[in-house]
Amino acid sequence: MSKTDQKMRPGAVAETDEQDYDLLEVVQDRDLLKARLEGMTAPNLDKTREVTGEGDRHTVGENLRHAFGFSRWSDVMERLERADHPAMEEGSHPILEHPRAFLDHLVHLDDMDKLRLEHGEFAGLSRERRALFQWLAERPDLVKDLRIGGTDWLAYGPKGSGKSTMATALPVIRNLEINPDAVVWRGSPSRAEWLPLRAWTRLCLPSGLDVEAVLDPPSDEMEPIPIDLEEAVYEVVRYDSIRQLNHEVLKEGMLHVVYPDPKFRGATAAYREADEIQEVGHVSAWHAAADEELGPEDVTPSEMWWFAWGIDKIDHGPPIWVSWLCDEIGNLMPEHASNDYHRLHDRISAYRDKYVDARRNKFSQFGVGHDLDDLHNLMRKKKRWRITLAGIDNPTGKTVGMGEAPMNRNYTQSMQLGQALSWNSQSFAEFSWADVPSEFKVPGQLHIRFPEVQEVLR
Repeated sequence: MSKTDQKMRPGAVAETDEQDYDLLEVVQDRDLLKARLEGMTAPNLDKTREVTGEGDRHTVGENLRHAFGFSRWSDVMERLERADHPAMEEGSHPILEHPRAFLDHLVHLDDMDKLRLEHGEFAGLSRERRALFQWLAERPDLVKDLRIGGTDWLAYGPKGSGKSTMATALPVIRNLEINPDAVVWRGSPSRAEWLPLRAWTRLCLPSGLDVEAVLDPPSDEMEPIPIDLEEAVYEVVRYDSIRQLNHEVLKEGMLHVVYPDPKFRGATAAYREADEIQEVGHVSAWHAAADEELGPEDVTPSEMWWFAWGIDKIDHGPPIWVSWLCDEIGNLMPEHASNDYHRLHDRISAYRDKYVDARRNKFSQFGVGHDLDDLHNLMRKKKRWRITLAGIDNPTGKTVGMGEAPMNRNYTQSMQLGQALSWNSQSFAEFSWADVPSEFKVPGQLHIRFPEVQEVLR
């Protein structure tokens, strides 16, 4: 996925007068900044809502690819096949030389897909997935190396190494282009790196709660700007419980930004009903307010909801592909996790125990962090692939959970912004991606909160 394979083309534009102003003018004007966030639309998205992309209809992933200026993935593969190895004479590109180092975690296959590839039957597949399958079918030696089920990775690099743009390019755009996944981006009250994708986003919020959304401008002289979420994203949807979110709200072929439910509806039941893990409870602000023996310090932090959500998806379905993009994964599953903090270690342990069934139940987790040691070793050992970004040295010896790294020298030292190394203990491959086009960027930081939680505690 090299930069030379990604030529910028016109993408989505705001249907406001803001498009006539440059970014510096937008940053300095409160109204223009609000219009930039709320006025973005995805061209022709409503005409491509057949998420399976049957026939000649585009999938949402294709729509994203075109808007962000990416080449078709099947075309990229053909160009890579013609290209020489960047460091070895008479060798093919590393992505093709060691297909599992990149394609294994990009192409999600089930048993039916393997049969399709063996017999050359591709009817009913989306246009891009069909093109990829046709390319794969001509290379049976490559296909046999690809695993059944979803696969995962842990990407890490220092601040400014392109982690957020890689998350946009790989597990969202490329994933949705060729896989029928429901992509879930972990929503956070203080982080919104998903904003460049807002025009394609189904924003999933817990039902029955008022929500407050404000944009903090990059200028200290400007007051926070209230944002209408209905105008800012493709669609706002509400969910009543974890089970209902998984079975009725998440849709194949779509990007979802999900914010946890501070009421934890269905969270404790997810542990109780799952096989072979211990039960871990949750205390909402409403529970604490109704119990004289409980105080604000007893309220379970909302990020703990994610463990219950993942456990319930793995154990109770539904049988659709789900890819969870977990930005700042070290904040959720830190190496120093202790049971003194809301039984965090027990939650990580229970999730780890259930995660052994993730791949065969069509569930993948893609984690993004600053360093390998950010993620707790219980989950670090479960990650099948690692992605080392520019700005941090790739390992050349023993690793936690991976054995000996296959690299015998430092490849990432000479890499530029937008380049990375995908690897496991057997193979590795370099890849790159383009920056997010400027028209999709929003200066400032969006905060989404539920004021009622604090009101109840008061």
